Amino acid sequence: MAPESQEQTPIHGLRDLISKTAHKTAVMSSLVAALFAAPASLAHASEMSDINKLMRAGQYAEALTKTDAVLAKHPRDAQLRFTKGLILAEQNRSAEAIAVFTKLTEDFPDLPEPYNNLAVLYAADGQYDKARAALDMAMRTNPTYATALENLGDVYAKLASQAYDKALQIDPGANVPQPKLTLLRSLNGNTTGGTVPRLASAAAAQRDAKAKAEASAAEQQQRAKALAAEKLAQQAAADKAEAEKNAISKATSEKEKAAADKAAAEKAAADKAAADKAAAEKAAADKAAAEKARAEKARAEQLAAEQARAQKAAADKAAAEQKQKELLAQKDKEQAEKLAREQAARAEKEKAAQAAADKARADKLAAAEKAKADKLAAAEKAKADKARADKEKAKEQASAEQDKTAVLAALNGWAKAWSDKDVRGYLGHYASDFDTPKGASRKEWAEERRARIEDKGRISVKVSNATVSINGNTATVRYRQIYNSDRLTVDSRKTLIFVKQGNRWLIKQERSGG
Repeated sequence: MAPESQEQTPIHGLRDLISKTAHKTAVMSSLVAALFAAPASLAHASEMSDINKLMRAGQYAEALTKTDAVLAKHPRDAQLRFTKGLILAEQNRSAEAIAVFTKLTEDFPDLPEPYNNLAVLYAADGQYDKARAALDMAMRTNPTYATALENLGDVYAKLASQAYDKALQIDPGANVPQPKLTLLRSLNGNTTGGTVPRLASAAAAQRDAKAKAEASAAEQQQRAKALAAEKLAQQAAADKAEAEKNAISKATSEKEKAAADKAAAEKAAADKAAADKAAAEKAAADKAAAEKARAEKARAEQLAAEQARAQKAAADKAAAEQKQKELLAQKDKEQAEKLAREQAARAEKEKAAQAAADKARADKLAAAEKAKADKLAAAEKAKADKARADKEKAKEQASAEQDKTAVLAALNGWAKAWSDKDVRGYLGHYASDFDTPKGASRKEWAEERRARIEDKGRISVKVSNATVSINGNTATVRYRQIYNSDRLTVDSRKTLIFVKQGNRWLIKQERSGG
């Protein structure tokens, strides 16, 4: 693939932006409640504390449910609405978070934080023009807001980078810095007031504004810490009183419960001991009866076995005597029959041996003749097979060398057409089913390549160290490519997949690397 056709634009992850400032949530939430909400009751402060605890624990679903419940009672509370937007952002529900912060900017146009967070969400979605507009509004409400100023600088840097890329068509693989915007975790409000003219482009003006913003931020942080410490102390006192009250109530109920549990346990132990004793006595009686029954059964079985053995011995003796008589008579008859069989067998054996010898001699002679003929035939066949194999191998080698030469010629012709800016010849080296990048159509890809080639004043493409491997009608070429134009120089390893269509080798696929 050509080096200037691989543009990528990674977007900085919203969760990374959120996690950078997560530890500030509790303190800053307390500050906002004091600065912008109407004087809240202790119950309201406790509810906000519970929401912050759930967020710190990562329980965003529970935190959102709690926030919606409190908002039902205080629908105009800016801090609660701002917190809901943060929770939705943490849950990656960007569209809903944008809706919450947008509504806040309409109801409280003097607060810079909702504008800032809208900018972060727009930037995470690649909408840098909207991000810039939101940050401009934040700066209008508070000209010295350090975080919004830094975020605005990052957005301008990204917009400038995109414009530069588009103008020069630089290598998309270049390392272009990405914006890292900060999502604000709380409402600090417009503590300086006033409106601001458009942000000056000069570097000196930006440095002065940033220094003022940092000083203002430090002062706001100190006030936040002091107010948060006071709130925490009040909450700790309330928690301590509630804990003491609960401890007294718990101790009384636990003492009464322990006495009842002890009496029940003693009764259960006594009942268990009596039941265990009765069970043990029954088990002993059952065991004695079982042992007595086993002894009586064993004696009866032994007596029956002795009687059976005596009867079997008498029957075996009578049978043996009868068999002895039968064997003697049978022996005399068998001896006579055996003698006759042996004589007949000897005569038959001699006849068969003679026939077998005659057959063996004939078989041996026939086998020798057949083996001789087979050996000659096998030698002739092996000679012919080798000649055919050598001929086919030579033919395949010649064809492979011709294909390699043709593939290298196609590679060099493609590079020369590119170097000569011969767009028609360059595109003619690609197969009709060429795998275009990013799923573009063949026409879109061809127009894009034509524009990139004709846009260059000078192009030089050199190939070297090419290796070709061929499998049927597919060839894989790995080579070193040195691309040089009036705007860019790239030395890289490339891989081209050629397919044979008719008598031509055409490019089917392009890949970077070996």
